[in-house]
Amino acid sequence: MRLYLMVLCLILVASASGQSIDQIAESQFQINQTGMLVLGGWAIANIGVGLYGNSQFSGDKKYFYQMNGMWNTVNLGLAAAGYFSAKDLLSDPTISSILDTQMRMENILLVNAGLDVGYMMAGFFLRERSKNIKKNSDRLLGYGNGLILQGAFLLLFDSVMYGIHHSNATEIIELTKNLSFNYLSSGISISLKF
Repeated sequence: MRLYLMVLCLILVASASGQSIDQIAESQFQINQTGMLVLGGWAIANIGVGLYGNSQFSGDKKYFYQMNGMWNTVNLGLAAAGYFSAKDLLSDPTISSILDTQMRMENILLVNAGLDVGYMMAGFFLRERSKNIKKNSDRLLGYGNGLILQGAFLLLFDSVMYGIHHSNATEIIELTKNLSFNYLSSGISISLKF
């Protein structure tokens, strides 16, 4: 019951503030779609350069390009899925779906940033490991350098996306700025300032 009252009040505040739910949903959609275009562009460029480098070089450089090409086939798939699923944000947006999307995106981006650091650490491990073994040392070095590059890009990407999404959260916060809830012994008091 409390959730329904809060959602009702948020809708009232949105109407009073001039900022519509549709506008906030559109903003989330644009952020996600643009981000997926950037990730997809990075992936396509890396696949192309990776295929070229894999055919033109040998040794650790060959494996570096090979890793970048393979890694970015996954990035391309994630970017395509994210691009097309971003449209779901526009289908009948509600305050609840906007808040859910906002929290989910910020959490996903924070978890991804942690994974990105892990990718870079694995890359540094492979580089160090390549110094101590003879068999496949070029592969370990090339793959390690590829992991470091991809992890660094993804850390930058996820950090920027988090910052943009987090700043977009101020739009949502503005909706609730003039709203206050007080819990009384007789029930809930809701105040809205205009």
